[in-house]
Amino acid sequence: MPEETVRQVVMTPYEIVATILAVIALIQPWIIAAWKKFFKPLKVTFIPSAKIKLYYNRSGAYIYLGGVIEAKNRPTVVKNIAAKAIRQSDKAELAMDWSSFMVPVFQSVGGNSVTTSEIARPFMISANGLNPVFIEFANSDTQVVDRLSKIYEKLILESKRISNINTPFEQAKAQLQAIPEYQTFREELLENFYWKASDYQIKLSISHSDNKIEIYKYQFSLDQDEITEFRKNIDEAMLCELKTLYYRPVNLKTFQKDFVATER
Repeated sequence: MPEETVRQVVMTPYEIVATILAVIALIQPWIIAAWKKFFKPLKVTFIPSAKIKLYYNRSGAYIYLGGVIEAKNRPTVVKNIAAKAIRQSDKAELAMDWSSFMVPVFQSVGGNSVTTSEIARPFMISANGLNPVFIEFANSDTQVVDRLSKIYEKLILESKRISNINTPFEQAKAQLQAIPEYQTFREELLENFYWKASDYQIKLSISHSDNKIEIYKYQFSLDQDEITEFRKNIDEAMLCELKTLYYRPVNLKTFQKDFVATER
């Protein structure tokens, strides 16, 4: 082969460096993606607010909490969030699943700032950002839920039967409480009332798109004075329909408790 032809295919040092840089630039996105996936794994973190709200009404016992969720290193889809309350005095458990999951939405309407909320399940969270969330958990035990529904369906029907424009509220209330089932229902609700004077542990389980479940543990306490007040919700719940028919206020108490993280 002639010498001139050989010289034409030999790359200069500058050309070699330029080619290497071009190859690196070409494969860089794949290298970064592989690094994030295999060497910087996804980490989902939940940071709760300092308070948890405790409820009891015709749906039974449940909780409500707020906070922020962060997905470190890359975005993910949160598939489910579940909670379990464990009463430390006797290890009785209250298993709950989210009944509503509200995400604040900020928008401008006519030049004015408006805050609304969306209920989403599942939902996407962006990478390395704090996503505010407000979660209401409800009892996931179908037997308990069905039993409560039957109790209150009966009380609702009786309340509608008893209420009358010519019957004063106190008289209608006495008639409702005099039906054969009323006292039996009340005793059953009191016996199964979950909130008691005790320490409680909350286990929060967050499952996301990596098919992993993150577990967070928190604790709070209820004393006897709080429980005495809380149990009054049973009578309010039983009279709820009748009070509504007579346009009387329903005074269901909600307790807001300090919410402290424990070891994971």
